Amino acid sequence: MLKWNDPAGLERLLLELVGQNSVSGTKNEQTMAELVYSLLKTVPYFADNPENLFIKPLNDKLGRSFVAALLDKGQQQETLIFVGHMDTVDIEDYGPLRTLAFQPYEYMQAIKAGFLSADAALDLASGEWLFGRGVMDMKCGVAMQMALLEQLAADQGFVGNILLLTVPDEETNSEGALAAVKFANELLQQRGLQGLAVVNCEPNFASYPGDDNRYVYLGTVGKLLPGFYFVGKETHVGESLSGINPDFIAAEFLRRVEVNTDFSDYDGAEMTLPPICLKFKDLKELYSVQTPIAAAMYYNLQTFNTTPETAIEKFRVVAKAALEAACSRVLEQAAIYKERTKLPVKELHFNPQVLTYSEFCEIVAEGDAKRVESVVNDCIERYASLPDVDERELNIRIISALYELCPLREPMIIMFFAPPYYPHVRLKADNAFEKHLLCCAERLTERAQTEFGETVLKQRYFQGLSDLSYFAVQDADAVIGGLAPNMPSWGRTYSVPIEEIRKLNLPVINFGPHGRDPHKVSERLHKKYSFEKAPVLLRTLIDDIFSFVEVSN
Repeated sequence: MLKWNDPAGLERLLLELVGQNSVSGTKNEQTMAELVYSLLKTVPYFADNPENLFIKPLNDKLGRSFVAALLDKGQQQETLIFVGHMDTVDIEDYGPLRTLAFQPYEYMQAIKAGFLSADAALDLASGEWLFGRGVMDMKCGVAMQMALLEQLAADQGFVGNILLLTVPDEETNSEGALAAVKFANELLQQRGLQGLAVVNCEPNFASYPGDDNRYVYLGTVGKLLPGFYFVGKETHVGESLSGINPDFIAAEFLRRVEVNTDFSDYDGAEMTLPPICLKFKDLKELYSVQTPIAAAMYYNLQTFNTTPETAIEKFRVVAKAALEAACSRVLEQAAIYKERTKLPVKELHFNPQVLTYSEFCEIVAEGDAKRVESVVNDCIERYASLPDVDERELNIRIISALYELCPLREPMIIMFFAPPYYPHVRLKADNAFEKHLLCCAERLTERAQTEFGETVLKQRYFQGLSDLSYFAVQDADAVIGGLAPNMPSWGRTYSVPIEEIRKLNLPVINFGPHGRDPHKVSERLHKKYSFEKAPVLLRTLIDDIFSFVEVSN
């Protein structure tokens, strides 16, 4: 008897997965991996074939693992890969209800008036939605994959190979997916198999405010994390016109970049969301009446086509304008102050600089590259293992240490990249199988309409970011050429296994459950669609994909 092969069973599985805290970047992710592994062990196929079920360590400081399960029922080599992530974002936003964030029904009973937005409150009252951290993003998708694997294992009529990869850390650095790609290559080679395509079951993400459509996605958006290190001219607050505050320079920059659609990518009618700041801080640790020496920020930048080099040049233009505007403002105000007070205010002179990290390193090196290398290695040795220093902070600290050796003491903006990097990937339909996948997506939308009365729209890109980015590479040379020289930790504590990705280089597709408000206290899942309709449509999609293999053979 199948445990998860009906709406009630799928919901029970989801509640068990959600009930396990698996906040990204914590040791709870390992407990989550052990839970998924133990649940898959109860599937008769894997009880009979234990050599096809794996829990593989990342060998990271948190002791995390990913889970892999191979369903080997094919007479052919072609193997479909499922990928899904089992981590969630943090629960601090739940405030006094955070102890219930992983217990959906208890959480929904405890919600008081005013805790949710008006539309979320209406959904709660309807009884059609399940609320809680991870119900939408993306433990329902993982539950759908596990349930389908159980169903296909027991289906005597199904012939095909499926490799399930359930990974940690998607919400942070995607270390789980990066490790799983290497494992997938090794396993496929050992078993004489060949990758066919990759299917993710991330939920629908709204394409615009108020969007409630269902989607099937034929690719996934890329992501760059451009960082900016702002240097001013320090001064005492009693001499505020004798220097320039890096926070002011940063604010001028932020005002020009925040949600600026000039930085959006286009592909046909689709457009990436504009950039948004994920971190902004000055680097002054203790209170004093001296202005900060430096500040830093980094941005989320989604991509369809933009390469690191293209992004840097666009940001360079804005950085120069922001830096010049800040300097001009100080000079203008000094002139006003001098005129009104009639005091002999010393005239200021600035020589503002906008540099990439690689350009900055050339200045610091002063012809000796080992000088820079020594500082970078020392920073990594001192900071990389500290629990409160993540990859972004590590890159900022490297630049801070290098700045101490910099001969320039002028206002400047240093542009760099921080982890993680997500390649953009989409179905190009330039071969027979990719054209078949487009047809599969079309037939899925037709069945959704005729059988369930549901409109499922096709989109080229999933814009919620996903681990699908690491299963194909489309412009690796351009990426690495612009990314690696400008990411301080690249090749040391962070890198993307481009060659391993090249070995797979598989087309990708995403289809999953329906929900609203990921990463919010109102995160919720539509139960009827997600437990009754989406699993049937997912099975349709998988059968349709394998029909190409049958015809080809």
